[in-house]
Amino acid sequence: MVNHAVLFLYTKRQPLSKLSYIKTQLFLNCIFISLINYLKYLLSFVLIFQFCLGLAQEDGGKRLRNSRKNPIVKTRFGISPVLSLYKSNKNHTTSTKPKMAFHFSWKEEIRLDKNNQNFLMIGAEYMYHGVNFNSYYFYEDSLELYTADRLKYKYSLTIHELDFPIQLKHSFQKETNTIFSSYIFAGYCYRFLVDSRLKVSENGNELVNQYESLKFKSPAFNPANSSFLNVLIFFQPHQNF
Repeated sequence: MVNHAVLFLYTKRQPLSKLSYIKTQLFLNCIFISLINYLKYLLSFVLIFQFCLGLAQEDGGKRLRNSRKNPIVKTRFGISPVLSLYKSNKNHTTSTKPKMAFHFSWKEEIRLDKNNQNFLMIGAEYMYHGVNFNSYYFYEDSLELYTADRLKYKYSLTIHELDFPIQLKHSFQKETNTIFSSYIFAGYCYRFLVDSRLKVSENGNELVNQYESLKFKSPAFNPANSSFLNVLIFFQPHQNF
């Protein structure tokens, strides 16, 4: 009885499966015919999309190359020798000579116009400099006689200095299409004496080697700080990619 019931159920359901298969085939055929009829529109849409995408990539590539060639902010590093001039008191010193000195700078250069000729520069500068001279030296509890034969002690003063400039720069040529350009800049610079060391020797024998507290004649906020205004003219090379 159970076998007959299952056979009956399968017999009744088989025509429904065939009908569903026929409906599915008809639906797929309609889709295929519609795709064939609208194929030219689909191809036109794909071609237009590819063309617009190519234009967008080309324009974006140009902007990227221009931003690399003409950035708004540039980082500049510089190093140079320094020649210092000192005015000494000839009543107390002789043989005054500047030490070998150098200057290292890091600056952020912000472009102010599209012509690449006006910039704002901020950053920090380190300068190592000093002076050698002969002068008097007196031991403790000794008689201080300021005679010419006593000007035999060799003094060596080394100074470490930090400067913080804020400057406006004007280039006389566009910096994007020249190999070299001359420029002028002017601004304010804040000075800070980080460290200074004094050495005194006689006939090669070191007598003093100590930290020396230096003071500015016209200090800013404390005796070790000062400021000044500067105007300089330079030229610089360029390397554009």
